[in-house]
Amino acid sequence: MLALASLFLSLLAAEVALRLLHPLADPYESLKQRPTFSGSPYVPSAYPPHYHRRVRAEPGLPGIDRRWRSFTLDNLGFRGDSIAIPKPPGEFRVFVVGGSTTECIFLDDAESLTARLQAYLRQAMPGVNVRVYGAGKSGDRSWDHVAMVGHRIAHLQPDVVVVFAGINDVMAGVAGRDYLLRTEQRPLERGVVLKMAMSELQLGRLVHAALARPTPEEVGLESSYRRSVLYVSRLPRRPLPRRPDPTPYAQNLASLAGMVRAQGARVVLMTQATTWNTTDRRSLAWHWMQDVHGRYPEADLDATMGRYNDAMRAVGAAQGVPVFDLARVIPKTTEDIYDDVHFNVRGADTAARLLARFMVEQGVAGAPAGDR
Repeated sequence: MLALASLFLSLLAAEVALRLLHPLADPYESLKQRPTFSGSPYVPSAYPPHYHRRVRAEPGLPGIDRRWRSFTLDNLGFRGDSIAIPKPPGEFRVFVVGGSTTECIFLDDAESLTARLQAYLRQAMPGVNVRVYGAGKSGDRSWDHVAMVGHRIAHLQPDVVVVFAGINDVMAGVAGRDYLLRTEQRPLERGVVLKMAMSELQLGRLVHAALARPTPEEVGLESSYRRSVLYVSRLPRRPLPRRPDPTPYAQNLASLAGMVRAQGARVVLMTQATTWNTTDRRSLAWHWMQDVHGRYPEADLDATMGRYNDAMRAVGAAQGVPVFDLARVIPKTTEDIYDDVHFNVRGADTAARLLARFMVEQGVAGAPAGDR
């Protein structure tokens, strides 16, 4: 009893000393709070200004070597050069809005879709100060794009806004998310709950700090698609639980077109390309996006993606907006896409080159709005 009492008093003294002299932050604080937005109530999903991360592809990822790359954002949280406010005379300003396929997280700043699009548009528009900015963020869906354009882009005097969307809306539809953004809540694992309880004590936080691994911001982020592929391969095969309705997606695209044109800018819609339902065996070996609560048939997912792309084409026709049909021109192989949807180095360059040509042919790439 003496030993136990002594141990208890020693731990209590250590806890008090840590709280007074060297308090540590709670590593699980975010899990203990109510869900909050990473941006603001008006822009739920956004990167902070001047964000930077070192990134690297894992061994064998098709079309990307192992060297470290840079993912860098500008003074307003977009991928590209610094943005001047107000826009300088003669500048032709383009924003590309989308999810991770626009973001190109594992490509270098100079290799990204938006950087290559800027280079090709400058070739096609000699003497014009073309600036292309990436407003893509992993996981963003069409309702995030509406917030992004309405609250973060419209006032920046864009000349063209390219909307490259679809895949995340498809996966949200398969998961059953509706226009209220409702989704089922999953309980926390027991181990996480125990760690959260221990982190209420400074001694628990001290142990966590001693055992914690360096964060990706400290050492760099490396892709882990192999792990995701292995996880999906172990899931039971299941039919699609529902047939997602692309109507809300189409309505959001129409809203985006209206907002962009209300600012005197032009809009281009861009269909989503995937390698689902491919005959390329190497591509099949890197697929990991077929799951929500089971492994779903790629043919069904491909057909669902086709319906969402058809919805985009219909919005373009109804609104008089040009639609760059990437899904019909890029092959379903690892030559351009390293997994289900994401561009490798060649793919980003190919998509940018074809998009730039399309914008020129459609008359979208021309004089800046102030000079028209």
